[in-house]
Parts: sequence; C-alpha cells; structure tokens
Amino acid sequence: MKKNAGFTVFSLIVVLSLILSGCNLPVQIVINTSATQATTIAPELPTATAQMVETTAAPVLPTDTPAPQPTATPEDTVAPTQIVHTAMPANSFYEADQVAVDCNTGARLPSGSNQINVSGCDYWSREFLERPADTSGGAYVPALDILWSQVGKSSPWVFLRTKVTSLAAEPAGFQTGFEIDTNIDSRGNYLVLASEPKSTQWTTDGVQVWQDTNNDVGGAKSFTYDQNQSNGYETELFNAGVGSDSDLAWVRISPNDSSIVEFAIKTSILGESKTFAWWSWTGIQKLNPAEFEVVDRLQDNEAWNMDNSCSWIYGTKPEEGQVANLCAIIKPTPTPTLPPVVNKPTTCPVQTCPILSYWDPETCKCKRFIIKIPTATPIIIY
Repeated sequence: MKKNAGFTVFSLIVVLSLILSGCNLPVQIVINTSATQATTIAPELPTATAQMVETTAAPVLPTDTPAPQPTATPEDTVAPTQIVHTAMPANSFYEADQVAVDCNTGARLPSGSNQINVSGCDYWSREFLERPADTSGGAYVPALDILWSQVGKSSPWVFLRTKVTSLAAEPAGFQTGFEIDTNIDSRGNYLVLASEPKSTQWTTDGVQVWQDTNNDVGGAKSFTYDQNQSNGYETELFNAGVGSDSDLAWVRISPNDSSIVEFAIKTSILGESKTFAWWSWTGIQKLNPAEFEVVDRLQDNEAWNMDNSCSWIYGTKPEEGQVANLCAIIKPTPTPTLPPVVNKPTTCPVQTCPILSYWDPETCKCKRFIIKIPTATPIIIY
C-alpha cells in the first residue's frame, strides 16, 4: 500500500508540473491508479469541429509622418487655336462715285480756339452726328473728325476707307467702322469695327464683324430717336481672325496717307446682294454693337466723342428718299441747247430787187413783200 500511494503522489506532482509550465498540448494522460502500472495513450489530432481562437489585431499607433495623400492629376492645358490666314488683300480699290463727304469741323474752329462749333452739320433728329469732342463746346479731337469716306469693290473684296483730320494723336479707345445695309431699308445688317488701328500692313488685329440677324436695329423707325429696346448687332461673326472665315475682315492705316483707315471685307458677306447702302463711324468707346442705333440709346446731350457720315448706295444710282440720312444728291444743271450757227457772209453787196420785193442783208437775198388783206378769208399776195 505504501508503494502504491507513493506512485500516486509522484504522478500528481508530474501532472501539476505540466499544468504549471503552461504546456497546453492536446495530450491526454491517463493515470492508472490500479495496481498495474500506468499506460500512456498517444495524442490524437482533432477530428471534430476545431475550436476557433479569436485573435485581437494589434492597435495602430500614430506616427509623426502623415499618410501620403493622392496627388491630383493636373488639368490638361488647352493650347490656343492657331489662326491660319489663306487670303489677304493686296492693293485697295475705290470708285469715284462712291464718296460721302462730311463736315470739316476742324476747319470751322474759331480763330485761336479748340472748341468745336457743330451748327449746320449736326442733326440729332436723323442721326447725322458731328461731335468730335467730349462735350458740347468741348475740345476738338482730330481723330474723330470724318472728312470723307469711300467704297470700292474688287472681287473677292469690298474696300472701305475713312479719312479723318489726323491720327497723329490717336486717343485711347479710338474706334472706326462702317454699317452696311444689304437690303437698302435704312437698317444696317452688318457692323464692321476696328479698335485703335496702327499698322500700315493689313491685319485682323482689333477687327470685329457683327450681324443683326433679327433686323431690329433702329426700332420702329430707323435713324430716329424712338427709345428702341432692340439688342442691336447681337451676333459676332468675326473677332481678330476668330470665326468661320479667318480672313473675313482686315484693317490698316493707309501707307499713302496716315490719316486714312482702310478696311477690306470679303464680298461673301453681301450674299446675293448686288447693291448695298453704307455709312461710316468714328468714336471713343461709344460704338458698342449691342447699343445701335446710337440715338435710341443716348440722350442728345450725352452723345459726344463720335462722328458719322451720311449714307450712300453702291451698285445703283441713289434717289432722294431711298434711305434715311442719304447724302445730298447734286443734280447738274442741264446745258441749254443752242441753235445751230449760220455762217453769214462778212460783206454782201446791195442789189436791186424786182417790184414788190426788197433786199434782205441778213440773207443777201431779195424777198417779196407779204400783203395781208383783212377779209374773212385772208388773201396772201406774194
């Protein structure tokens, strides 16, 4: 009995040692407390459902270095459209009967004064303006004073030019241009403008072409102050080479006269029109396409720093009343028809004539007397 008790105690000490050592092995140790010696059973692998042990993820400790952020992809930079010109005007061409003459305000300045006098040249009621100054009685601006304008056509170009008193001191914001009326109804269909032209070479810089597609320029009555609320020239066709035709319109300072601004526009702008009316403009920041006509947008005492010419017609003989603001038509006085000259002899000797005849020195002939007898039926005796 003592031997068996000692073996039992020894076995318990071994089991406790294994438990305390933390060996959690899947080993079953069977202790035979019988008189026979203990039998050790080999370990079996689990064949039943395995016991899952949940593992706690280690916490992420903050670091001084921030996590990298995704870098935004830079937007693609769109390169500006390169303007390619394929047609450029050469020598300009003008027609002698296509001239609109304007008042020379500079020549009418009072002696020793620079203040303009517009009397006799300015008619607000029909939008015929002569106001090359900043205010009424203001300082004269030579670049605004139109002296004459002229048009010519040489396919594929229509040439237009305006001569002013001087462009030597061209003011900032200076504009010049033309209105073109393709159906001759006193309403412009196209407005061609140039801002601060300086080059003597043909260029599209600063050139614009606008169209009035809804035909409302001028309101109820064109060239008349009627507080028109139209949108003026609302469609931009061309701007410094940008448009469906990069060669549509050009401008230059005349290489032959530094006080002349020349335009060249494609005849395609005229469509099927063989005739058109035209008139010219100058201004300082006043020629806003959306604000035409000028007399409908400004009060009489507000419309300064501008000048325009009277209207003229290309392609047909202008007639009185054909368009508003038509230039004066000068009809030449017809030359009287003189009777044919009869060559008279310088000397004519007097001759004796028969009875009842007389000598006529004008014809150098004898002529019979004509005797009229006052009767009911005149009897003429030769």
